Amino acid sequence: MLAITPMQPFGAEVRGAPASLELGDADFAAVAQAWGRHSILIFRDIAPTPAQQIAFTRRLGPLHIMQPPQYNLDGHPEIFVVGNATEDGRPVGMRDAGMGFHSDGEDKAIPNAGSFLVAVQVPPERGDTLFADMVAAWDALEEPTRALLRGRRARFSRAALHHVHYPHLPPLTDQQRRDRPDVWHPIARRHPTSGRVALYIGRWAVEIEGMAEAEGEALIARLLAHAQDPARIHRHAWRPGDGVLWDNRVTQHCATPFDSARYTRRMHRTTLEGEVPLLA
Repeated sequence: MLAITPMQPFGAEVRGAPASLELGDADFAAVAQAWGRHSILIFRDIAPTPAQQIAFTRRLGPLHIMQPPQYNLDGHPEIFVVGNATEDGRPVGMRDAGMGFHSDGEDKAIPNAGSFLVAVQVPPERGDTLFADMVAAWDALEEPTRALLRGRRARFSRAALHHVHYPHLPPLTDQQRRDRPDVWHPIARRHPTSGRVALYIGRWAVEIEGMAEAEGEALIARLLAHAQDPARIHRHAWRPGDGVLWDNRVTQHCATPFDSARYTRRMHRTTLEGEVPLLA
């Protein structure tokens, strides 16, 4: 029997789903409704095949194929592989992915609506993922700050910060820079279905519209620190059989390190296409 239990400070835990995630219509509707209400859902004791994970996620909306494709699962390009696992001496996933608070695709013109990460192999210690409630972060801002931010956008730049967030990866090629031009997104973002307003700022933000460079950078740093208040953070300690579904429009997340010399971590992520962010 499906049981959905709210967590503190936010999110909900889902137990009783079949390991395959092949849910009947009523149970799936309950999951979709809970996701809209709680922003992140923690599934326990699941073990979907790649095809089953893809099928489950597709019921929530169209799927996004990650680029570049070298970290996508052979035969299942909808699965983005994260971690330090190897096969025949070859890396099969992106190492050190997700460090630093962000929402997936925030540096693209159309960011990803949601992501579903399933634990295939996890280290016995560390390697947690932190989730920030960005609706609560917006609500907790002082009104003068909210008034300052309403109607403003931030510039998100992969080109400016790739070397900062991915120092272990090769520099962007000229073609990759052309494929990921800077984008402007509203800092106060309205969710397209719930109408909730979230603070939309992350690690790729470099500038705030209408502000001098130094002033904008200082405000971005202050907003990022505000969003990472522990009172609004859910820390997820991964267990075998876990899956986490999160809404990128109203949350941020951050991977934390583990001893990759001793342990292997392999995660499979399906990603939902999104929409142009709405100005609140």
